[in-house]
Amino acid sequence: MGLRSMTTYARFEQDIGDWWLFIELKSVNHRFCDVNVRCPRFLIPVEDKIRKCVQKALIRGRVDVCIQMDAGKESIPEFIPNIELTRSYLQAVKELSDSLGLEYNLDISSLLSIVRDAIISREADRDYEEIWRVLSIGLKKVLEDAILMAEQEASTLLDDLKKHINIIKALLEEIDSRRNEHLREAQGALFRRIEELLGGIKELDMNRLHQEAAILADRLDITEEIVRANSHISQIEGILSGDPPCGRRLDFLLQELFREVNTMASKSCDDNISQKVVEIKAELEILREQVQNLV
Repeated sequence: MGLRSMTTYARFEQDIGDWWLFIELKSVNHRFCDVNVRCPRFLIPVEDKIRKCVQKALIRGRVDVCIQMDAGKESIPEFIPNIELTRSYLQAVKELSDSLGLEYNLDISSLLSIVRDAIISREADRDYEEIWRVLSIGLKKVLEDAILMAEQEASTLLDDLKKHINIIKALLEEIDSRRNEHLREAQGALFRRIEELLGGIKELDMNRLHQEAAILADRLDITEEIVRANSHISQIEGILSGDPPCGRRLDFLLQELFREVNTMASKSCDDNISQKVVEIKAELEILREQVQNLV
């Protein structure tokens, strides 16, 4: 099972035995697997089975399934006259006519237009084993086509994801190479500032000075953030080469990656590193939008 997009479409239309079957499936992004089934009333007994099949196959997405199914004469309902209701109505009309001295004149057309339930319909008996057998053929094919399209969409998306990940990796390498240089500059600035403050004072507590330099180095050090950021990227690359579902895991890792680079900028206080972080954040926003479409 390969990487999949949640955006997909498929349709099926075919005569299967005595049945004509049409199925259309559309799916878009959604946090869970939300399946909406539109079908004829006689398919309501198998609607839950349809929904479970779709959920098992597609895993995530807002899925709309439209089904039309017809078996010609077998699908025509049986019409039954409602004798008791009609007789009761006619008796009431006759009594009203006699009481008011009105002419009693009511033909069948008028009767049917007035008494809505004079004739009732009853669905013919259904062979639901046969219905599900026919329906399963079309449902299996439409889900296979939907998955194929979802994998094709994801394949195109994967190339773009890798491009942006490589940009982030290159920017992290630049931050890493700048890290030591920035630390030396900050420590040098600290020594110069102390010399300015001391003025002509000759005695200088070098132990204290080196201690302050060490504290500064610890405060500015972003080595751990760089290591964790690269670890997150390795995990992202592993997920992209593995099996779905992966959208939620990728979204979580991108959030963690965003936090690490944000910490780099706040700890380093270096314009060069801050600029690289801004570029990384822009790439991460693009990635987060794209992975929202993955199962």
